[in-house]
Amino acid sequence: MRAAVYLLLAALFTLPGCNSNKAAIEPSPIFYSDQVAMIGIEGKIGILGPEFVANQSNKYMWHFWGTQEELENGPFRVEAINVKSKQKIKALVAEAGTSQERLVWEYDSITGPNNGADAHRPSNLMLPSSGLWRLDSYLGGKSLGSIIVNVQEE
Repeated sequence: MRAAVYLLLAALFTLPGCNSNKAAIEPSPIFYSDQVAMIGIEGKIGILGPEFVANQSNKYMWHFWGTQEELENGPFRVEAINVKSKQKIKALVAEAGTSQERLVWEYDSITGPNNGADAHRPSNLMLPSSGLWRLDSYLGGKSLGSIIVNVQEE
């Protein structure tokens, strides 16, 4: 009987697909470039700006690292995905602060070096609800990387 209990326990602890092995999703880390704090992936992509607050548009500066070929001009696109619900939305704000303000998928291009990065892009962003959001970014259709941000309540 004792051997059967041990065998059962051993089987339970070795079953594939246990939830205990799942990695927790957390906000992307903060790193520094030219003594400026950013959130993102050091040496690849980062965002400089205030904390994210639900339903509030604010200014954020995107920073990119890479070769000239990797950072060739093309539309800069952001797809915001709620980590919990998997809802995908537009998060970039065009014509912020005007009567023409609207959410868009992309801006035309990025510009030259800034804060130690090879290129940058000023933007306005707005996320509709609190929680973790993944910001998938693309340039000319090619993935630049994803940044996980924590959006606070209004």
